[in-house]
Amino acid sequence: MSDPEPLDLVRDVLGIDLPPERLAENLAAFARILEEIGKLRALDLTDIHPSTVFDPTAPYRREPRA
Repeated sequence: MSDPEPLDLVRDVLGIDLPPERLAENLAAFARILEEIGKLRALDLTDIHPSTVFDPTAPYRREPRA
């Protein structure tokens, strides 16, 4: 059994039918993005904490103003 064609994969998974030249452009753009994501994942951030922490419950835990 052979691997599916990239056009078939895009059409089947995303539900869109792209012309081959447009698919090539998109794949090239996303390949560069994927390289950058790989660089970010390779960073050791064990001892680095985020500058902000999102907590949607924080406004509801504040003390009422007097």
